[in-house]
Amino acid sequence: MKHTNRLTKFVAMFCLALMLGCANLAFFAHEVRADSTYSYRTAPNDTIGVTRPTITYYFTTDLGMQPVAYSMYVNGKSVTVAYDGKGTLSYTPTQDLAPGEYKVDISITYAGYMPMEQSWKFTVAANALKQFQAATSEQQDGLSALNDYRTIYGLSPVKFNDMLNAGATAHAKYLEDNKVNQTKENRISLHDEEPGKPGFTGKKPIDRAKYFGYSVGGIGEDAALLKGAVKEAIDALFDAPYHRSPLLDPSIQEVGVGRVGNYTVILFGLTPASSSQLVVSPAPGDRFVPTDFDGYEAPDPLRMHSGATYPAGYPIMAQYFGTGIDKVKLVSAELLDSSNKPVDFLANSPDNDDSLTNAIILIPRKPLEADARYHVKLKLEAVKTDGTSTAETKEWDFTTEPVASLGKQKLHQNAADYKKYYVTAAPVERVAAFGLDDTNYKVDGIPFPMKRPPLIVDGFSYLYIRDLAAALGANVEWDNAKRAAVYTKGALKVTLYTNTNQYEINGTVKTTDTPARLIDENTMVPVRLLAEVLGAKVDYVEATRTVKIAY
Repeated sequence: MKHTNRLTKFVAMFCLALMLGCANLAFFAHEVRADSTYSYRTAPNDTIGVTRPTITYYFTTDLGMQPVAYSMYVNGKSVTVAYDGKGTLSYTPTQDLAPGEYKVDISITYAGYMPMEQSWKFTVAANALKQFQAATSEQQDGLSALNDYRTIYGLSPVKFNDMLNAGATAHAKYLEDNKVNQTKENRISLHDEEPGKPGFTGKKPIDRAKYFGYSVGGIGEDAALLKGAVKEAIDALFDAPYHRSPLLDPSIQEVGVGRVGNYTVILFGLTPASSSQLVVSPAPGDRFVPTDFDGYEAPDPLRMHSGATYPAGYPIMAQYFGTGIDKVKLVSAELLDSSNKPVDFLANSPDNDDSLTNAIILIPRKPLEADARYHVKLKLEAVKTDGTSTAETKEWDFTTEPVASLGKQKLHQNAADYKKYYVTAAPVERVAAFGLDDTNYKVDGIPFPMKRPPLIVDGFSYLYIRDLAAALGANVEWDNAKRAAVYTKGALKVTLYTNTNQYEINGTVKTTDTPARLIDENTMVPVRLLAEVLGAKVDYVEATRTVKIAY
């Protein structure tokens, strides 16, 4: 089934920047040791866009003891600094800092050692924020959509960080103000800002996060240009394989979401876990997976596959998150349809894709069949940072949705129910409902517009064959020579003649006293014929004049 509203959708490559910038120093004991190591990181360091930045000094040492004294001075004035016992000294001003330059002096003393002293400077911008804006309803919608996906995978929900929200919003405004336009022909980055242009707050995502005072860890960014609601932008980012990665990172705890015009920006606070974890997608047992991918992503996932075209099948991924893994190698991969027949796909791995390190992507060459079950088997070799490697085999299955966007609509209705009822090892029953007096049909409770309303002829109810096929994830073609509509779904092929009291099921001819009819050049199928034709349970609810098809 073809996705709609995709021509205006573009997503930019996930950008990862680590806030390392630390120095390695040595200080000397006059009693015991002469080679103790010490490293540190300071924040803020450059121009800051908030008037009450958290001034922070991060440090590590191999001494194995706590300092006996520490102090901080800002422009020569002693301030009340907090120490977390784990290597972080911090101070947040209780009053707004005036625009201008500030000098910070730090002193840390360990028993038996000379004090370690460090100084640095930062500048408060003239237009610095005095307070962060509360999250808008649109930002809340974005966070909710993001956490809906994490719910499917059993990942902890993320929360807003005011500094990341401000950074994401400022960058979305920069993109809107400067009309940064990314197309398939012009893959200009949505992640970069140019000094001197309106709304500039930093060249790279890490610079913009630091500008608004974020210094906790690394920074990742997703950006999308999409006409539609912010949830649709999150959906587009998740469908695009390179952009899906940060949404499924188990270690991410806080994000910022910005939405201005048609631009959506997500800033991710990255704090890698101390161990590695393999995450595969679509989620094992997901029963509403999209069928196709239209390729509006930079970089193009098919750029290294000569002759490959869009639309392709929905991307399948496996990625290690956390630390300890240096590179992933794809040993073998297999994708089977419901008849256990191999599905042709293209494989991206670190060996042929310079945008991958710890992930692999399988992209079926053609869109997957609607309402069809697929099985994935991967054999991976994870090369660890210590030079050793380990083999891992992962097998799982998923089922595609019968109607495009059905899964996303159900997910965003109630993610907990989605995971409970539709991420399961067992097949799920689907129900299509056609109200004889309605203009919409429903699939599992989600409405979709009918192309042609039902009709009652000679006391019999008729449904339009293309609406029926759309609701059930089937295909329909018109055979003009036979004057028949040919309905196919998987191994089922039904030929519905409109000029005789006959129909065929997989080549077997049968007769009926209520055949399909051609009405205004539209093939209409009688409800009473559906059960035998489709092999499904068909009920008619008189009270609501509704035909329900369970399959």
